[in-house]
This record gives sequence, structure tokens and C-alpha cells, in this order.
Amino acid sequence: MAFELDRNLLALASAGDHTALHTLVESVRPAIEKQLQRYPVSEEDRLDLVQMTLMQVMRRIGSFRGESSFSTWLFRVTANEALMLMRSQRRHRARIADGVEIGDVSLAQHEAFVVREDGEAALLKQRRERAMAAALAKLPKDYRDVVVAHYHQDLGLHEIAARFQMTESAVRSRLHRARGKLRELLEANPLGADIAA
Repeated sequence: MAFELDRNLLALASAGDHTALHTLVESVRPAIEKQLQRYPVSEEDRLDLVQMTLMQVMRRIGSFRGESSFSTWLFRVTANEALMLMRSQRRHRARIADGVEIGDVSLAQHEAFVVREDGEAALLKQRRERAMAAALAKLPKDYRDVVVAHYHQDLGLHEIAARFQMTESAVRSRLHRARGKLRELLEANPLGADIAA
């Protein structure tokens, strides 16, 4: 993605000039599309990523300070969008246990949550989700905050660190301890013991 754009165009786009912004977006689209070919995502996701990246460029062009080349800045913006999507997809597939995701816990905490499956499996799933929600509610607030931010709001370590004004290694450590505590709480609950296992 090694290319440079006219400095005047960048300056005008950064200042909010709509014509310059449109020209910028059309100029960078081929480079974004080319970079996104490197990531193992579906064609539909790739098209979505192009749009999401272009939106980020439009939203964040004012933050480009010229400390690195524009192509380096654009590469990072594009890579961040792709990695966030892939991380989100991985988390969606990652299960803590049979059919229960940490991300589902917030649903179980709301009265409006309705299990749409029939019979015994639905009842078991609902009980597991309630056990998970109860265990999460018992976590210390600082543990619960990072778990919810990471698994439900799908934030990366860097984003959580920025939000809670802590280092990434502190976030990683707190997540590790929070998962351990969550497992202990689940094991103490007859309904949650099979989730912890």
C-alpha cells in the first residue's frame, strides 16, 4: 500500500472539505481493496470491510498528523477494521461451554429475553444463562467491567486499556483473574457446575 496523496488534498479533507474528502475516498479505495485480499474473510465480509474502512477514513482523517506516511496510516486503519471483524467472528464462535457465550450474559439479565427453542433443551439453556448471569453479577466491578467490555462489547485489549486508563498487560491480567473467579462461582452453583466444566 505504498503510495502518497497530494498534501493539499489531505489538508482540505482533514479540514472537512466534502469535495476533497470524496476525492480522497475514491483514491484510497483500490489500495484498501487490495490490502483486504490478504485477510481470510468471506467476499461479503470483504465488501463490508471496504465500506467500514472508508467510513473510518472519513471519520478519522482529521487525526492524521503526518508523523508517518499516509500509506502507513491507511494500512493501520484498514488492518484494524479487518482484525476487529475477525476477532468478533472468533469470539462469536468461542463458547465458554455448551451453548453459552459470555456475550449472551447481558441478554439473560433482561426480562425481555425470551428463549425461542422448545422443550427441555430450551429450559436447560435458559438455566445455564441465568447461572452465568448470576456469576457475572457476583464478580467484583473491576473484573465485571473488563469481561463485559471484552466479551459483550467486543473491545480489544488496547481499547479496554484506553477506556479504563490502564495498561494492556493489566487488562490481560484482570481478564485472566476474572475468568478464574467466574469459573469458581460457576462451580459453586449446581446449575453452573457443568458450564465451568
